[in-house]
Amino acid sequence: MSSARLLPLALALVAPLLTACVGGDPTIGLLVADRSDSTSRAVAVQAFTDRVEATCDECRVTVYDAEGDAETQKSQARQAEAASVDVLVVVPVEPDGMEALVSRDLPVVSLGELVPGSDRFVGLVGGEVPVQRGSDLEAAREVLMGEEESMTYVPTRAMTEQAADVAVAFLADTTPAGGEDVDGVETWLYEDVEVTLDTLTTVLVADGAITLDDLCGGTTAGRCVRWGLR
Repeated sequence: MSSARLLPLALALVAPLLTACVGGDPTIGLLVADRSDSTSRAVAVQAFTDRVEATCDECRVTVYDAEGDAETQKSQARQAEAASVDVLVVVPVEPDGMEALVSRDLPVVSLGELVPGSDRFVGLVGGEVPVQRGSDLEAAREVLMGEEESMTYVPTRAMTEQAADVAVAFLADTTPAGGEDVDGVETWLYEDVEVTLDTLTTVLVADGAITLDDLCGGTTAGRCVRWGLR
């Protein structure tokens, strides 16, 4: 299994603005495990919506937030299908529990973890998205203050935008470049990155995950000066 693009490479647009993908107003259903959970790094909801709108001028995104409850997500999957969404993108609470709900008539893109029966998958080379205590900014400030030696950075935005591209490509009956066949599923894999004090800015700031002002604000300002970050 080969590793895919390492951040911060920009993703190319699927195609010029799609004006009549499938007729009417095509809808992409985005099933999110828990939008309020700052430790969940598989998807950036606003980035997903922005990407879809940038690549398909008539597409709409409907977001379903399971709030961490697997049964709620199953119910939302049924709601999405009943609402005749054209593509379903799933950030699963429990991947195996969603298998029975995957319809052969409804294209399904898994994001973060693979739902069995999915048509396409966007995830990490190492498998599951690692759990992190707090947000990327909080973890980065802990590294800066010497409270932690390192943190694991997940290229959430890149993965999110790739999933949006894959969903839009379904509507245009195409497949984005860069995927590979993994056990019969077209797959796009990314690498997480171990970030230390020396690479806080070259990875996190350069990729747009955090800003230097946020990293070096308040109690961490002195540390940034000490380590030559500002």
